[in-house]
Amino acid sequence: MKCVLALSALAALAAGACNKDIKVKSQSDINTVNACSKFDADVIVDGVSGIGALNMDNVQSITGQLVIQNMYDLQTVSLASLTSARSLKVLNNTNVYKVDIPKLSSVDDLQIIVNPNLKELSYRNITSVNNFQIIGTHISSLGQFMDSEPGNIEVLSNTELRALDFSSVKKTTGYINVANNGRSANITFSSLTDVGGNASFADASTLDIHRLSSVADDFSLYTNSFRNLSVPALKTADKSITISGNSFEVIAFPQLTEIGSSLNIVNNTNFRSITDKTFPKLQSIPGSMVLQGSFDNITFPALKNVDGQVSLSGKGKLSCKEAEAELKAADNIDCSLVVTDSSSGGSSDSESDGSGSEASGAPRAVVATAVIGGALALAAICL
Repeated sequence: MKCVLALSALAALAAGACNKDIKVKSQSDINTVNACSKFDADVIVDGVSGIGALNMDNVQSITGQLVIQNMYDLQTVSLASLTSARSLKVLNNTNVYKVDIPKLSSVDDLQIIVNPNLKELSYRNITSVNNFQIIGTHISSLGQFMDSEPGNIEVLSNTELRALDFSSVKKTTGYINVANNGRSANITFSSLTDVGGNASFADASTLDIHRLSSVADDFSLYTNSFRNLSVPALKTADKSITISGNSFEVIAFPQLTEIGSSLNIVNNTNFRSITDKTFPKLQSIPGSMVLQGSFDNITFPALKNVDGQVSLSGKGKLSCKEAEAELKAADNIDCSLVVTDSSSGGSSDSESDGSGSEASGAPRAVVATAVIGGALALAAICL
């Protein structure tokens, strides 16, 4: 068998087959690629019927891209010797249940996307990657991720995935987007200090970002189930901060001094008080502020200016008069807070127009999802 493979490799080299783009149409084309230990071109496997197992176990390096997509008969992919590739994409293969790349360590672009029956994804470690995307699979574990300075990281909609360990990552040049994975997902970025794009974390039962000091774009946390949010090292967020739909009871950004755009705290049902320990050093908000929820008090001890509109809404012990007195740094405040009388179970009116109900023209804060830079982020808007 080894002799036959060696002869096939010699024949492939002689024919120049190892450096020509190939669009696979049959098993014969797969054999041609597999005869090369190094393939210096693109390999596209797209919509070929009748192939249940795709094996290219002899290939060690692909300097082009390997794309395996729309293969509805395919069940397994084996790349047993592959250590590096410019691009590896496994996309939209309905019945694939196993992808085996045990030696892969260096890949510029890794996309494992919309393979809903994929349960086994094996790689030993990733030491160098620019774009890492695992989306829409049924895997329950990730391989070891060892790159300390990757580009983008996006792990979405892997409903059985509960442990996401990126503790080796110190900074990214692009975005991080982690959402809609296992119900009790534990997300670990314990060494992360700087994010070069958006940072978005959702649906986690634990989240470790205790060293995060800067985010170069929007920073979003939504629908997380843990109770206490602490981001102790974050000093700057170059665009907006959005905290929406979480179970947080306590929120703390003790070092945050400035936001590049807006601050949005919306519908966190257990979070009732912005205290002097929530944003103790925040001085400037050049955009808008949206606060929606059951607030009992609001305190921003260092805030000097809010350039955009402030929108306050919800029911709690806090009145519009009290909120406006605290937010003297803002010139444009729209308030529709309703004061709830906790002793009687009723409510007293505290609208800015004194009408006894929410003013018809008062802004309503909602949260919309948007795709920004390849990652889902939340943006609060006023209607």
